[in-house]
Amino acid sequence: MKSIINLFWGICLLRQSPALVPAQGRFVLLVVAANLLTSLVVSLSSAGSPGFLPTATGIIVGQAVTASLVWLLLGTRNLGDRFATTIAALFGCDLVITASFGLVLPLFTLFGAPAATVAFLAFLVWSVAVTGFILHRALDVRLAIGIGLALGMSLISVTVSQIAVGA
Repeated sequence: MKSIINLFWGICLLRQSPALVPAQGRFVLLVVAANLLTSLVVSLSSAGSPGFLPTATGIIVGQAVTASLVWLLLGTRNLGDRFATTIAALFGCDLVITASFGLVLPLFTLFGAPAATVAFLAFLVWSVAVTGFILHRALDVRLAIGIGLALGMSLISVTVSQIAVGA
């Protein structure tokens, strides 16, 4: 377990290759479920949460949209065999980043809403950079293209999940 966390942490620091992430079906499902649970706990513990059902729906729809877009991108490059590894890397790193954010958020809220907002934006930039790094490696494209794709995927995912919950 520690080696998997270290692997995801290394990817989050852009030091490890996402290709090293296991692609076994049970492992991928475990990572996706753990990411869902972690995102749900952090989201529900933050101020302004709309409640369990809208939060869970938004997270699940966001994950589904992200997975669909990754599948589509890999398919257009004839790299569909990288899907399981890429999804496990994306959701595993998101789990690490979300858990880290959940741990530091109470500290930043002590300093008021502006500090919490700055923390949120910093973690958002980190998340997009890591996603871009993973896409860069999975799609064999330049890092800037991977980051651009990550930003676009993030915007689409958030938009569709907000539409799904009626926000």
